[in-house]
Amino acid sequence: MFNFACSDCKPTDPATSTVKVDLKGLASGPEAERLEQEQVQTQLQAVAQQIKEKEASEALRQAERQAAARQAAKEAEEAIEAQRQAEEDERLRKHREAEQEAQRVRQAEEAGRIAEAAAAEDEQEHRRLEQESLERETAVATFLKLHGFTGVNSCKKSLLSSTYPLHKAAEAGDDKMVSLLCRAGANPTHKNSWGSTPAQVAQKSDKKGSHFKVLTVLATPDDAAPYAGQQSAGGA
Repeated sequence: MFNFACSDCKPTDPATSTVKVDLKGLASGPEAERLEQEQVQTQLQAVAQQIKEKEASEALRQAERQAAARQAAKEAEEAIEAQRQAEEDERLRKHREAEQEAQRVRQAEEAGRIAEAAAAEDEQEHRRLEQESLERETAVATFLKLHGFTGVNSCKKSLLSSTYPLHKAAEAGDDKMVSLLCRAGANPTHKNSWGSTPAQVAQKSDKKGSHFKVLTVLATPDDAAPYAGQQSAGGA
């Protein structure tokens, strides 16, 4: 079927101006049958091509949908993994902070215990020293009173002689009292009425090493040196 129209003429009605050509009428017999078969074959090929193209297009769309679905699934999985990792990181962070806080608490408690123990030890040592000092003072005071002295450097005089507490303890061979008197401030350089120091008195009184400890105490710089040159209110 063909439409013929003159482009130079004014528009016409297609219903009345169309010339219809019947191809079957142009051929007859085997030729017409051949043409018809070719036409059918062409139509079948066209339909097959359309089907093929449609199937290819559908396959492409299906592949695209599958790829999109895989991408979406991958992204969802990555998002889930990222969330899981973030939660795990947060859990580990809190765990570390808790451990650090617990460690700080333990260290603070340990420091507190150490400080308390040190304070208790210092207090105990202070009390011990105070007790020792009191015992020394009591022992010295008892010795002074027993022998009629008023102080560790006081001189006791009689009609023909004078002496000091340190000389008395040295003569008696009492090394502990000699040490206590020295620590209490007794002057080891004082001389009695005979012109003798406590060490010289001990040396004269020594019998077979009986006054060795006294002489050792009086000869020790740590004991004697701090008191050398000290003068008592009641000195010679």
